[in-house]
Amino acid sequence: MSADDLLPAGFIGPAPSPVFFDLAAWPIAFVRFPELDDEDRLEGVLGGLEMLLDQKVPFVAVWIPASHDHDDEPHEDEIASNKWIKRHREALNTYCKGYVYITRDEALAALLTDRIATISGRLFRFPMKVVGDHEEALQAGELMLATCAYTHPR
Repeated sequence: MSADDLLPAGFIGPAPSPVFFDLAAWPIAFVRFPELDDEDRLEGVLGGLEMLLDQKVPFVAVWIPASHDHDDEPHEDEIASNKWIKRHREALNTYCKGYVYITRDEALAALLTDRIATISGRLFRFPMKVVGDHEEALQAGELMLATCAYTHPR
């Protein structure tokens, strides 16, 4: 089974890698942050995000953290990610209607909440939220999409 076999109705073009993306709840996309040893880790996620942006419809990205700390990311990957964000910030702010982060780790939740406070509004114009599980993430994503008055034809 290829990634394209997993495309939700209405999704146009190639599918993002199912290693990093779960589109079963599209336009809510569950995205797994790559582990340090994942193949194509940077291109897999950034290329997949481009495929979501190419849909030109509102969506919410639900981020599932990696097992390592953000500060452990290779410096060159961090630079490439920041350049990608700068190139795609306008499209992200147009089509992405929210980021939701899933974690049950209280320390990580506090760290993510602090990081959100730092970048929210300065970098992105959409809401960001930390939740404890998949169901809460779906509810938060649906609310973010409802707030932008978008109804996806499922």
